Amino acid sequence: MKLLSWLRLAGIPYEQVTENDTRKAPKKKNPWVELDGEAIGDSEIIIDVLTCKHGVTLDDGLSPEQHAIGHAWRRSFEEHFHQALEWELLVHEAGAAHMRAYLRPFLPPVIGGAVFRMMRGQMAKQLYARGIGRHAPAIIAAKGKADLDALAAFLGDRPYLLTDRPTSYDAAVFGLICPVVYWSMQTPIAQYARTIAPVKAYCDRMKARCFG
Repeated sequence: MKLLSWLRLAGIPYEQVTENDTRKAPKKKNPWVELDGEAIGDSEIIIDVLTCKHGVTLDDGLSPEQHAIGHAWRRSFEEHFHQALEWELLVHEAGAAHMRAYLRPFLPPVIGGAVFRMMRGQMAKQLYARGIGRHAPAIIAAKGKADLDALAAFLGDRPYLLTDRPTSYDAAVFGLICPVVYWSMQTPIAQYARTIAPVKAYCDRMKARCFG
């Protein structure tokens, strides 16, 4: 969502292809792109490459302080909130039920259930190694909610994070919070996100601006 939103804001045409086998990706994870015959992974690197190639001006005019603030928000949601989101999607029972139903058509027949259980186990191990998975579910939920509360307090009446127009930093933050706002899983952080007026309004503005 971060990369798709950025491409829409930048006005760069693209063809979206679904590839569920991340072993084909240059960094073994999604998203990745093929650009002039070269495979490039990691959304931030992709955005940097395309910004230079196409002369994108989304962040032009931002002050050094605004760039610093945007960088801090991007890192907060990509490195911390992202972990809480992954936990809700694959470890929390309600999130896992949502993802199991979504992924069912893409999983192999007969052994699909076993494959999904393996995915859940791998994610749980990763999140434990990264730290957040060592906490009780209530603490993980509280950490994710705190990120959303901070964002809501910062946004206030602002239409976007830094200016009256969206920047690459908005694409990054929106890409991480739109699943909890718009997907139907009944998990603690997602349910809470839908009740925070500034966060919901921010997502609605970004959704309309990027996807009509």
